[in-house]
Amino acid sequence: MSKKAGCRVRVVVRLRPVLDEKERCKEPCVRGIDEKHLEIFNWRNDQETIKYNFDAFYSERSSQEDIYQDSVEPLLKHTLNGQNASVFAYGPTFAGKTFTMIGCASDVGIIPRSVNKLLSIINAEQSSTDEWNYTVNFSYLEIYQEKVYDLLEPKNHDLLIREDRERNIFIPGLAEKEITSFEQFQKLFIPASHKRTTASTKLNSRSSRSHAILLLKIVRVQQVAPFKKLTGKLFLIDLAGSEDNRRTGNHGIRLKESGAINVSLFSLGQVVDALNQGLPRIPYRDSKLTRLLQDSLGGTAHACMITNIAPEEKHYSDTYSTLNFAAKSRHIINKPFTRESTEKPKRASKRKSSEESYTLKTPPKIPRRTPDMLLTNTPFVTVRKDSAKPKNSLQPFLSPFLRRQANFAESVVTRLEILEQSILSQMRPPVEERIPEQTEQEDLLRQLEESRQQLKLLQEQNQKLKEQRLSELQNEQNSTSDCLFQKIPLVKKKSAAKLVDKSNSADGSGQPVKTKKALQNVNTQSPDLQFVKIVHTDSQHGKENVTDPGQQKGWAVKLNRELQDKHNSEILHILNTGTVKQLKSLQSIGEKRANLIHGWRETHGTFSKVEDLQRVHGLTKKTVESIVKNNLLSKLMFQ
Repeated sequence: MSKKAGCRVRVVVRLRPVLDEKERCKEPCVRGIDEKHLEIFNWRNDQETIKYNFDAFYSERSSQEDIYQDSVEPLLKHTLNGQNASVFAYGPTFAGKTFTMIGCASDVGIIPRSVNKLLSIINAEQSSTDEWNYTVNFSYLEIYQEKVYDLLEPKNHDLLIREDRERNIFIPGLAEKEITSFEQFQKLFIPASHKRTTASTKLNSRSSRSHAILLLKIVRVQQVAPFKKLTGKLFLIDLAGSEDNRRTGNHGIRLKESGAINVSLFSLGQVVDALNQGLPRIPYRDSKLTRLLQDSLGGTAHACMITNIAPEEKHYSDTYSTLNFAAKSRHIINKPFTRESTEKPKRASKRKSSEESYTLKTPPKIPRRTPDMLLTNTPFVTVRKDSAKPKNSLQPFLSPFLRRQANFAESVVTRLEILEQSILSQMRPPVEERIPEQTEQEDLLRQLEESRQQLKLLQEQNQKLKEQRLSELQNEQNSTSDCLFQKIPLVKKKSAAKLVDKSNSADGSGQPVKTKKALQNVNTQSPDLQFVKIVHTDSQHGKENVTDPGQQKGWAVKLNRELQDKHNSEILHILNTGTVKQLKSLQSIGEKRANLIHGWRETHGTFSKVEDLQRVHGLTKKTVESIVKNNLLSKLMFQ
């Protein structure tokens, strides 16, 4: 079947008999019209009925065999041809879903009948021909409160649901049991079905509290060309029924279980609605149940839904909603396809006899070399005299293989043996590895020790150089910290300590020549020091000494008076002629002070000197000094 072809989900309805003695005398709320149609009373109008059309309708007189032969058995052939099939029972609680799927000892249900039929077909085909080899595995799980549990090999944790590259749903860690007969299946399935969670409610003494899913995997491998491999799966699903807690009387853990069941069935209805409406996103991931039914509804499986309903009038609301869901599910289209691959089967290797295995395990005896052997085409063999020396030998590499092949022609074997002898004759004998003598080993050890000593000496010298460089850097940092501004250059970045140490080469003034030249360069050549000059202050007498700075301990910076007066005249010019905006350009003079200065000048006239700013109301002597100082520093920093 092509991938584009599709098939509709087959929906059948089964009406169970009336079980309540009090309801037998009443007319049922639903009745069948023919083999495909049924009707139910209209709750809006008692005089009318609502009619439904399905693929098949089974009345209360129908048997398990009728449902199996008409709706389930035709799907089994697809699993043998490499396709998937799915059968699941749907309906409210106490509608007979578990009986339909499992049955009882006297009247078995769909699961035992389907497994028995598949195994019978496989055993009959394997007995008649050896063309195909079959492998049948089955798994059994339940979904209890949105958690997946293994029923064959119970585990104490929830199993995860995954999807492979081909978008196939699988459960890692789920146990698989291989079966070859129906008796073997019963031995595994019956104890596992007893592990399924059930409980008693007001409507059902043995109500299923979980969704049970049985997965049957059939692998069919062709033993002759073209060696096809077909993989088909059969899903047999018994869903838990929806419950009305007001009628079932659930409370406590039963109430929590019914809530989880109703939520998963609601997600199932959402999936059916999305498929019928053709929505781009189908909410399969909203529930563990819909995730596992992804292949059955809108997937790649031949699906059949068996809808179970109850005839009693008290179950009218559940029956009505169940029939509406079944009618919507009938419009779902699946797209089955054949899962086929090519895999050449591995031939079983011939079991060796005990004598051959013993001969192979026994190491061959090495013959002693003779002069005659060197003239022949036999492989060269190096006899190891010392156990510490490696064994290097040239042995035949085709002859042992040819002796084990019985289907080779004699001419082919002869040519291969001749080729082997020619190759071995042209190969040179291996050169034995020479073990170094004792004296050579001692020389190597001595050279190694000398190399270690040289390496250690180099490391010590490197450490001394690092320490010397670190001390120089520290002295340079100390000399840099003595300067007031970063723009004052140091003489070749040498520390003051080195300059003092070379005082022996000083001239008659007692000052070192290099230090004196450095100070001359600082005072004359650097344009950044027009407003400052470096002088020394005696920490004890407070006197300045510019001529002999090398013999003193401290250094200070004194401003050039002439240049300072020139700068003050520039500030005075701005104070006398500048506008408010120009006054604001001076340091420490904002909007308010500029207006005060401009107003005073308009009233009293110009300033004779910068210190006259103290006469302005609001400007103190300290403020005026701060203005002069800040403008001077700004001139020094940004000139």
